[in-house]
Amino acid sequence: MKKTLAIIIKGVLFSLIPAIFTLLGTINTLNNLQVNGYIGEAVDIETLKSNFSIMGVFLTFALLTTNLIIHEVEEGKYKRQSRQLIKYNKDILISGLAETLGREYCNIDIRIFVPEKTLWWRIKYLFNKNIPLLFSIKNIEGLAEAGLTNNLKFQVSPSDNVQGLVGKCYQNRKIIYDDNLKETNSKDYNLTDFQKSKTSDLKFIIVCPIFNKDKDIDAIVAFDCKHEIKINQQEDKFVDAILSYTQQLYEYVPEIFIKKEGIFK
Repeated sequence: MKKTLAIIIKGVLFSLIPAIFTLLGTINTLNNLQVNGYIGEAVDIETLKSNFSIMGVFLTFALLTTNLIIHEVEEGKYKRQSRQLIKYNKDILISGLAETLGREYCNIDIRIFVPEKTLWWRIKYLFNKNIPLLFSIKNIEGLAEAGLTNNLKFQVSPSDNVQGLVGKCYQNRKIIYDDNLKETNSKDYNLTDFQKSKTSDLKFIIVCPIFNKDKDIDAIVAFDCKHEIKINQQEDKFVDAILSYTQQLYEYVPEIFIKKEGIFK
């Protein structure tokens, strides 16, 4: 509460001080003070008012610029710390998964897919509930190396034309995986040539839906690997660890699941 109050007071002062100088430079208060004898006749009121106006403009520029710089520095520091924490927690997860599989290490990338619900899409959806919905990839620093996957998208609805495990996960509303992508990726998931080229080097993937409070799917998190992983005997432990991690990631770092939405893209 005290911190919030301090922020409010600071914000008011930052706005009030230059506003007072600007106001004194534009109203007749100084003239009235001189007429009433509070300011000597030798004082050039018009020059004083001009100086106040200039000071108001300068303080507005200086204070806003300073505040912006401080904000950018603090935000940059927060982002660096956030990325480090994200990577640290990912490393803990991967170590745990590797231990479950009896391995020293697993080179797993974690990718986030978010819905492309643009304003134009929402307008069309009002008139046609069967228009295609796409989920596009977000490669977050600390979670994944982009590799070939930039601009990768999958159609998740309508149900008769979904693409990839992302589409199947959206329709089934549950976690699913494929540990034989080398054989299945090119024929079982209705992928375009572009999508195949982006995912051809993968051998394992497990995808997990993220639900919001309305039980709609806000995002889908994919854990993929370029080398073979078999989890048959450890499926419960592996899946439980994935579910726990994705829910905590969504709860504590929700901003990485947000897609900037425009009118058309």
